[in-house]
Amino acid sequence: MPMNLQETYSYLLQIRKKEYAIKRKLLRCEELRSCMGVKAIRYDKDCARAAPSDRTGEIICKIVDLEEQIERLKQEKALLIIEIGDAIEQLPDDNEKTVLTAYYIRRLTMEQVAAEMDYSLQHTYRLRKRGVRHISGILGGTAS
Repeated sequence: MPMNLQETYSYLLQIRKKEYAIKRKLLRCEELRSCMGVKAIRYDKDCARAAPSDRTGEIICKIVDLEEQIERLKQEKALLIIEIGDAIEQLPDDNEKTVLTAYYIRRLTMEQVAAEMDYSLQHTYRLRKRGVRHISGILGGTAS
């Protein structure tokens, strides 16, 4: 099914969305780790274990689960960078390639992209829009 212009924008923004998901999960991990202090351990009956009311194990399991999710998201993000980067590289215009790479792959703001390229912000937005239209065509869509 062909992509329209809005779908193409959403497709290109997937890298940013993965990055936000990774950051959210990293923050949760950090918060969970910060909640874990030194707990009292019982050494009776030939086995060391935490007190029965201690939920440290549950917290550790959640941290491990979040870390696994983060690793999966990082791999998915890497694959998206390859896929989207390959699509951008098919563009014939180097300025469009530069703007789209800076914005969608490097995740710079449009202001940063404009400053880096020494273009006006308005011209940079035009280049991005034109590049997205061309990407839409490359991906088999019809730009609207």
